[in-house]
Amino acid sequence: MFLGQQWNLRTNVDLGFMNTFSECIQQVETKNPNLLPNLRRGSTIMVASDCSGQHSQAFYESLTFLLADLEACGIWEEKRQILRKTFLSDNRRMSYKNLNDKKRRQALTSFLSAANTIPGVVITVLIDKKISSLFRKTGSLDMDDSELQAYKHWNRKTFEKLLRIIHMVSFFIAGLSRSSQNILWITDEDEIVPNKEKLREAVQLFANISSHYLSHNLGKFQWGTTKSDNGTRQIEDLVAIPDLIAGSLSHVLSDYEKQGIFPSRQLILSPSNSLPEKVMKIMNWFSDDTQPLKRLVFSIRLEENSTSLILDNLRFIA
Repeated sequence: MFLGQQWNLRTNVDLGFMNTFSECIQQVETKNPNLLPNLRRGSTIMVASDCSGQHSQAFYESLTFLLADLEACGIWEEKRQILRKTFLSDNRRMSYKNLNDKKRRQALTSFLSAANTIPGVVITVLIDKKISSLFRKTGSLDMDDSELQAYKHWNRKTFEKLLRIIHMVSFFIAGLSRSSQNILWITDEDEIVPNKEKLREAVQLFANISSHYLSHNLGKFQWGTTKSDNGTRQIEDLVAIPDLIAGSLSHVLSDYEKQGIFPSRQLILSPSNSLPEKVMKIMNWFSDDTQPLKRLVFSIRLEENSTSLILDNLRFIA
C-alpha cells in the first residue's frame, strides 16, 4: 500500500476478477489520494446497502454500498432530525421510487446535503444485465450444483443477487477495515433477506465468503434490516442514501445504453431534458466529489463477442 492510501487488500490468485477490481481501486486512488476516507479510526464500520435495476427497462443492475465510521456520524444525525421536523414531520419514508411525492421532493435537497456530512464512502457497482452470473464463465447459476445443495431452496436469481452483494461487501470491508473492527450492516428488507431464516443463512454465507477476502479478524458482525428501525426512521434514512443513488445511476446508465453509448472512464451527464428532474437533482449532488462523503462508481460489462468482463471506473460531471 502506498503512503497515504486507504485501500489495502492482499492479492490472492483465488479471487480472480476481484484482484483486477482491487488493482483498479489502487490505481484510481493513486491518481486521487483523497478518493477514500480513513474508516480504520473508529470501532465500528456501518454498511448500508440497496440495489436497483431489477425492472425490465433497466440495462444495468445497480448495487450501492455506503460505508462509514459509525461513531463520527453525529452531524448527519443532527441534520437528519432537523430536516425530518421541517419536511417530513409525518414520518414518511424517503425513497427513490416515491420521489414523485411533493413532501419528499421538498426534502430531497436537505436530505442530500445532510448525507454529505457522513464521513464515509458510497460505492456503486453497475452490472450489465446481459451478464447472467458473475460466478460462472457462461450461463446462470446451477442450483443443482453440489456446492450449492444447501441453498437449493433459494430462487436462482435471488441467490445470484445475494452472492453479488455479499462478495462486494466482503471485498470493500476487507480493503477498508482494520483488525478487530465491528461491522454493522443494514439492508432493506427485500428478497435477499425476507425473513429471519433467510437472514440467518445469509449471515453464515457472509462468514464463509468474507474469510476469503479478509487478512485480519473482525470484531463483532451484525446484519440487520430496516425492519429493526425504532420508529425514528434513523436506520431507514441511512439505507435511503444508497437507494437514491442506485436508482439514479441505473436510470442514467440505461439512458446512455438506449442512446447507443457505452460506459467509458468519464461520463458527462445527459442534458437535463433527457432525464427526470429527480435524477438530475441527485446526479448533480452526486457529481460533487469535494464532500466528506466520497463517491465511487464502477461498471462491469461483457466484452463484445466474448465472455470476458470489462471493469471501468466511471466519473460523473455535472
